[in-house]
Amino acid sequence: MFFRKSAPIDAIGEEIVRATLERFGEHGLDADRFALTMLLHPAAGRAFGEGATLPEGYSYRGGEPFYPCSVVKMFYLVAAQAAFEAGRVAETAELDRAMHDMIKWSSNTATNYIIDVLTGTTGDTDLDPAEMPAWIEARNSINAYFQGFGLPEFAGINVSQKLMDDDRYGREKTFVRLGGNNHNRLTTDAAASMMARIMDGSMVSPQRSQAMADYLYRPRDKAFVQTSGAQVLNYMGADLPEGAEFWSKAGWTGWTRDPLASYRRHDAIHVALPTGRRFTLVAFTQGERISADPKIMPFIGRKAAELVAAS
Repeated sequence: MFFRKSAPIDAIGEEIVRATLERFGEHGLDADRFALTMLLHPAAGRAFGEGATLPEGYSYRGGEPFYPCSVVKMFYLVAAQAAFEAGRVAETAELDRAMHDMIKWSSNTATNYIIDVLTGTTGDTDLDPAEMPAWIEARNSINAYFQGFGLPEFAGINVSQKLMDDDRYGREKTFVRLGGNNHNRLTTDAAASMMARIMDGSMVSPQRSQAMADYLYRPRDKAFVQTSGAQVLNYMGADLPEGAEFWSKAGWTGWTRDPLASYRRHDAIHVALPTGRRFTLVAFTQGERISADPKIMPFIGRKAAELVAAS
């Protein structure tokens, strides 16, 4: 397990879930289409690796798979940094620009460029059936990388699909329908583990983790917050206390013409409170009404910060 249980974190997590379901149940939030994972980081030292102190953690349906929307881009960021570190892919100014735009503005075009570079594939047009197995194996190489960690929370995730603004065509349609539903899938446990390990300096290397944290950092100045795609307004960082800093990757879909990828609102955040306390929080929601509600994620973020500050 990537966290240790405790009575204080259980109380905080249970109160966040209770309050969120009570506040937004009438707005379309169903208990069985909601998941949340929270980690309280140790005050000093590392949370992962040799000699570390695991974070305290709470999980509500944290092992349930969801279509992750753009939260999955955090995993592509890690895969890219790992490929650079191993020398499999050369670092270029264009890849740096793509990683920045993938995370800061959640660009799907930048994300799909990175996936092509990492896997040596291209997409869309139909392939001869005889060519598909090799193409699928190449696209699944990012999954193979994460399965190689041997971490239970990464078992069963799928991060092989491109990010689309609507439906898919050609080989992308064939690939996403393998087995009936081969869409990307993550759990809040997997996303929380990944965010926490990046912020702990434990993903790929301390230097690579710092580079990833720099991409994930969300300034709170007015110019950035009001920029389209900044993912601060309407998400968990919107109503944090003054002086708090945060790093995040959110995701949202309305109607995409694909029912298996529509109507989600998610966020994954790491918060450093002015007191020095740090926590990682991931919330996934599904449903047409709740996906359109801009108040739920700010509510969850604010509630978590208040409860951690008071504990």
